[in-house]
Amino acid sequence: MGKKKWSEVRPSEDYRRILRPDGTLQGKAPKVSRKELLRWYQVFVETRTFEEIAVRLQRRGVLSVAAVSRGEEAVGLGAAAAMKAGDWCFPSYRQNSTLLYWNAPIDRAMAGLMGNSPEHIREHLPMTADQLPAVTFMPYAVFLGANIPLAVGSAMADKLAGRDSISLAFIGEGSTSEGDFHDGLSFAGVFDSPLVVIIQNNQWCISMPASKQTAAETFAQKAVAHGIPHERIDGNDVFTVYDTVKKAADRARKGQGATVIEAVTYRMLDHNTADSSAVYRTEDEAEYWQTLDPFDRFEKYLLAEKIIDHSTRGTLAAEAEIWLREAIDRGRAVPPTEPPAMFESHLHGEPGWSERHQRAELAAELAGQNPFVDYTGEGLQ
Repeated sequence: MGKKKWSEVRPSEDYRRILRPDGTLQGKAPKVSRKELLRWYQVFVETRTFEEIAVRLQRRGVLSVAAVSRGEEAVGLGAAAAMKAGDWCFPSYRQNSTLLYWNAPIDRAMAGLMGNSPEHIREHLPMTADQLPAVTFMPYAVFLGANIPLAVGSAMADKLAGRDSISLAFIGEGSTSEGDFHDGLSFAGVFDSPLVVIIQNNQWCISMPASKQTAAETFAQKAVAHGIPHERIDGNDVFTVYDTVKKAADRARKGQGATVIEAVTYRMLDHNTADSSAVYRTEDEAEYWQTLDPFDRFEKYLLAEKIIDHSTRGTLAAEAEIWLREAIDRGRAVPPTEPPAMFESHLHGEPGWSERHQRAELAAELAGQNPFVDYTGEGLQ
């Protein structure tokens, strides 16, 4: 019998689910207060509002590029709600709901998206200790697989220090093809690191479909080789995400080691504002996943439970627009960083040929010259 082929249009629904797409319960909902459920809904609204503003700013040239999480917000939100103060988070560029849940400073995030230096951000957007998020957020790596060994390191530091904090790392399904993923999990499995890894399987590694990323039937099962428990869940169901991550975090806090969770979800929009997904995705695929929208199903549930009414979304969106605008304006007020400063940070030793080449090209461009000319190693010729 041949191996089952992967389908991005309608992947097998062989995953755990509590909240159906129609907003009804398939299983028992986790114990969450009405106040907390309303907070989740608020973060959903804030996330979509923030990302809509970010895209508009990119279109106006304020940002060079923007990546949004529409369709995937439940993964970051459910995981955030399962974390505790003192935990470490290694996000991807689609964890805006995680940042907003823990009240991360959006003004500083926006300044960073515009390429302003940490020095300028610290000077113009100072923060007191009580303004810092209770969860420590690390900068995301462009190569998301790097999150795994970094998170293993912080997890082991907490374990050796006798703290019950965990480290939670987000990666995409494409990152499971990177060596860092397997190196980190090998260590975590051997040493029972207090680690939770969430594979955010949105079906596409930029323009590469999931079926081209793995021959395995699931991404979660890659944890088997490292002796780590794994689970595959509906990533568009915030209840299942929260419940699964909370149980994994509780295991880790008790010294029972790491867990790998594959959250099956979908990137409804382009990879980022420099991408055009219409080139490689079909209308049927997008239409199918639209019926599984995580925000819509959660809203249906809250409406049925009378936790919100039909005016709640509009009210929260208007409120979010005001305070997000204020925070973004503060971030935009940070003075721009001079382009050559990119070569001055995080460097060790003498610059190599490639860096000298890049410096010379930039200098020529800033001087209004053609930077694309032959380079001998010491200057433009």
